[in-house]
Amino acid sequence: VRELQTRLQSSQPAGPSSPGRLTPASRPINPSTGELSTSSSSNDIPVARVAERVKLSKTRSESSSTERPVLGSEISSIGVSSNVAEHLAHSLQDCSNIQEIFQTLYSHGSAISENKIREFEVETERLNSRIEHLKSQNDLLTITLEECKGNAERMSMLVGKYESNATALRLALQYSEQCIEAYELLLALAESEQSLVLGQFRAAGVGTVGEQSGEESITQILKRAHDCRKTAENAARDLLGRLDGSCGAEFAVTGCSVQPWESLSSNSHTSTTSSTASSCDTDFSREDEQRLKDYVQQLKNDRAAVKLTMLELESVHVDPLSLEVKPRGDTHRLDLENAVLMQELMAMKEEMAELKAQLYLLEKEKKAVELQLSTREAQEQAYLVHIEHLKAEDCGDSPAISLSDLRTLNDSDLSAELTNALRRLTKSSEVRHQQSAEFVNDLKRANRSHVKQRIALLEEENSRPHTNETSL
Repeated sequence: VRELQTRLQSSQPAGPSSPGRLTPASRPINPSTGELSTSSSSNDIPVARVAERVKLSKTRSESSSTERPVLGSEISSIGVSSNVAEHLAHSLQDCSNIQEIFQTLYSHGSAISENKIREFEVETERLNSRIEHLKSQNDLLTITLEECKGNAERMSMLVGKYESNATALRLALQYSEQCIEAYELLLALAESEQSLVLGQFRAAGVGTVGEQSGEESITQILKRAHDCRKTAENAARDLLGRLDGSCGAEFAVTGCSVQPWESLSSNSHTSTTSSTASSCDTDFSREDEQRLKDYVQQLKNDRAAVKLTMLELESVHVDPLSLEVKPRGDTHRLDLENAVLMQELMAMKEEMAELKAQLYLLEKEKKAVELQLSTREAQEQAYLVHIEHLKAEDCGDSPAISLSDLRTLNDSDLSAELTNALRRLTKSSEVRHQQSAEFVNDLKRANRSHVKQRIALLEEENSRPHTNETSL
């Protein structure tokens, strides 16, 4: 209201005063607000709205007038020739045909993209099944590798046990050889001492009744016995030296130790010993002989101790009935069977994916064959229509009446005959026009099918290297 008041005040001194226009002084004042009443200016506001409506109606009429078709006279009045107008019309028609071709290609392209998506899905499924199959094979190989690793560790432990037992057996064999060597020397010493005692008995004349033995034979016997004794004592000293070097630090011979051996020369303490025997006793005393016997006992004890270190060896092959290995073996066997079943399942999935891919290719080939068949059927229909059209042209109706016959006819007959001829010609023209339209439609369908088939073949040729690569 205030804005209207300011507008009226600004426009009052510019325009002339008229009796029909109310001044602000003559307007009634609203007693509640103290402002001028606007009831008298209600006739001024709708004027602009009516003008706008008229203007809109004018623009609509103008736009409707511009949408009417352009006539040839208007084109000629502009100065454009008929050839240029026909050229423009042909250009517009070609553009419309090109637009139809583009729409057809777009619709066919969307179908091709769907086929591509389907092909990619089949190929992705095949590759995923192949990956799962390889994963199952990897799991199976991992379990087999773990089993081989466990067998290798068990075999290494078993080889260590065999090596330990072999070392113990070698030590026991060494101790046994030393014991045998000591026993042989003790036996040689006993035999040499027995030979000396026997020679002394013969020298004393004991057991010589009825025998004629000379002095030379007794001397030879004593000499041979002394030589054997000397050889045995030298070998015993050598063995004692070696035993002292190997076992002397671990074993010390005591004079009051219990003697496990009985004296081999209990009768050698007689007073009737020769000087040679006394010299031999001083060379290899009884203490040395006792030391040798003690070393033999020590070697036997060492051999027994080595035998205690022998380990019990299990079989090289795992016994499935053993109680200790049974739970672990069952678990491992179940894991292995599960891995084998999973590997077979993944192999079946891969084969299924391969079959799906082959089925997709067969369906694609089937669609191509069906498209070719539909093209052949359309061509066949077009050829049949063309043959019928040619037959109709070949077997067309002859002229109904000749010029000489027309002269003989009266007016009524002539008009009837001409009417019939015109009717036949019209009917024949309609039939030919219908056949021509059908022939054109068949040609369009055949051309469209041929174009689709050509596009499908080109798309198949473009996608063929990708298929070969994935099949490899």
